[in-house]
Amino acid sequence: MIESQTIAHPISTARRAGLPQALVVILINMLPMMAIIALVPVVPAIMEYFKDVPNINTLAPLVLAAPGLCVALLSPFAGYLADKLGRRNLLLFITFLYGIGGVMPFFIHSFSLLFASRLLLGIGEAFILTIGNTLWGDYFEPKERAKWIVIQSVTGTFLATLLLSFSGYLASFGWQYPFLIYSISFITLIATYLFIFEPHIKNKDVKFEVLSPTRWPVSIILTLCITTLITSIIYFAYTLHFSLVLDAIGIKNQVKIGNYSAIASIGAPVGALMYKLVAKRSIHYHLALMGFFYAVGLTGIGFAQNEIFVVIAAFITQLGIGLTIPVLVPWSLQLLPAEFRGRGMGFWTTAFFLGQFISPLVVSGVRSLSGSLLNAFMVLGILCLVMAILNLFFSTKRKL
Repeated sequence: MIESQTIAHPISTARRAGLPQALVVILINMLPMMAIIALVPVVPAIMEYFKDVPNINTLAPLVLAAPGLCVALLSPFAGYLADKLGRRNLLLFITFLYGIGGVMPFFIHSFSLLFASRLLLGIGEAFILTIGNTLWGDYFEPKERAKWIVIQSVTGTFLATLLLSFSGYLASFGWQYPFLIYSISFITLIATYLFIFEPHIKNKDVKFEVLSPTRWPVSIILTLCITTLITSIIYFAYTLHFSLVLDAIGIKNQVKIGNYSAIASIGAPVGALMYKLVAKRSIHYHLALMGFFYAVGLTGIGFAQNEIFVVIAAFITQLGIGLTIPVLVPWSLQLLPAEFRGRGMGFWTTAFFLGQFISPLVVSGVRSLSGSLLNAFMVLGILCLVMAILNLFFSTKRKL
């Protein structure tokens, strides 16, 4: 069993991390969120500006998706370099690169250069996500680590709402202006330089029950990646398709779609805060609780026939979404041996973002078999219920 193989403690450091480091790591982990959120309102404007570019209807949405592809492909390599070269200097360089790629479109008028800048941004995102999550394991003990990851999840939800509004405001001046939001990365760069220090591994201070410090933890990596990939597929099934669900039940007004999505999203920070109440329980219990919220929410969305019902069901789904990161990240960091933490979180990041690409394919396939998008949500909800029951069984069995 994975639980009996290893418990990885934070890397021993010459300095002890505290509030400044925690706040900067939260800020670091907020940067990749901007890759999509900040540009959602501006995609139609990009399509209009570059309307003479062949296949722009297909290419414009890829401007949003391109960084995610880089994350999925490059995160293991990012983790390898973080383990070999260290965290701090690599993070400083990559944050600068991320900032350049982010603000570059404000100064250019070529779609090819725009797309290239998004790929550059994606390279930075892969490293920032991997190193940012790794630093939680480097700096903090499990209990304190879980607390800060919950705070990060709650902060991220509210920041996403603010970014959407601010991006829409900037877009009123022109399609290039929302890209100025990425200048926040240069503030993050200064904060990283001032407060982030390099953790130093001392193998003699890290003890493992079974694994040797030099053995590549294949079974742990596979378990983390498979669990994360399955969860990510469900996570993005809702995230990428909820507006289409609203359309399917007759809600066509874009303002209503935005408002209903915003109301439902309140469930995400509630779910993240809920993790604090169950943080000491086993991973199977956490997965069971998360799966239960997904099951009830997705099934409810599938049965929804009116606005009130679908928003309530979406709120319940968002409870599961809010639990996802606080459950998966601390669990992964706790299991990974310290000297493999960067690479391990690189593979974790790849698994999570692969789910973003696989999820639409899964939903499309289930939709074809079941006859409609609402039926597809019901099927996914039932599958989540089965997985929740299995995890609850394993959670109960461990107590016997």
